[in-house]
This record gives sequence, structure tokens and C-alpha cells, in this order.
Amino acid sequence: MYKLEFRLVHHNCPTNQLARYFPRVHFTSPGGFIVEPGIVEEVLVIDNATDEIVDAVMYFLDTTPGYDEFELLERTSDRAFIRWRASCVPNTFCSQVVEKNRAFKIGNEVQHEGLECWTVACFTREQAEQLVEDLEKIAEVKLCKITEGSWASVIN
Repeated sequence: MYKLEFRLVHHNCPTNQLARYFPRVHFTSPGGFIVEPGIVEEVLVIDNATDEIVDAVMYFLDTTPGYDEFELLERTSDRAFIRWRASCVPNTFCSQVVEKNRAFKIGNEVQHEGLECWTVACFTREQAEQLVEDLEKIAEVKLCKITEGSWASVIN
């Protein structure tokens, strides 16, 4: 198995837009859905959430064009879970590129320091390299690291 770790700036991606606006905040994204062309819905987790950070993120979602709906789903002592729906979407999502290249997602997508961060598993090095090429068409790739490893890392 070839493990590919990549970090990128994904322009017009609603989640990455949040990460760029709040670079010191650590977001985890368990995933989202393309509701229809041009509309996406996602759950976003604010890690180490303080009341000030949660309030600032909610204000950002309320005042930034393109975020059509949002709600605080749950608040724990250290996390906030937010659902949002947006019409400010890129032409292609990283998840679509990962799927197209038949790569397996390892863990959750993370947004931190303005970067969208993924780890995926590929069958071959060529597959991982093609995935990087395809990502470069939709985003500014800041880091890509391909290593050979065990399939056991796919299951955390």
C-alpha cells in the first residue's frame, strides 16, 4: 500500500475557506454531501472549542455570502459540531478526486493553518502520483508525501 498525505489550499471550498479565516483553529470534517449541483452540506467539528471560537465561527457563517444554512448541532466540553449548507462550492471537491482515483480515506479530513489535510491509501505509487496530479488541477498543493506502508494503517 502507498500512503499519500497531502495538504492544500482549495479555493472556493467552504470548509477550507473557514480554515483560512481561522488558521489557529483545528477543524475536523467527518464528511459532507453534494445535495445537488452547486449545493453542499457538511458537518464540521471545532476541536478545542471555546465559546469565543464557536461564536466567531457562527458569526462568520451568518455574515459570509454562500453559507445558506447552519446550525450548532451539539456542544461538548471541548468540541462543537456544526452543520452547514453552502452554495459557494468549488468545481470539484477533494473527496471526488480521491474517489475518482480509487484511494481509501484514512481518518478524517482536517482543516488547520488554512490547509485542507488528508491521508489516503493507494494500491500503487502510480495511482498516488496521479491523484497528486489531479489535485494540482483544483488546488494549490502545499505538501504531498508518498510512503510505502501497511494496509493495517487504513483501520485506525
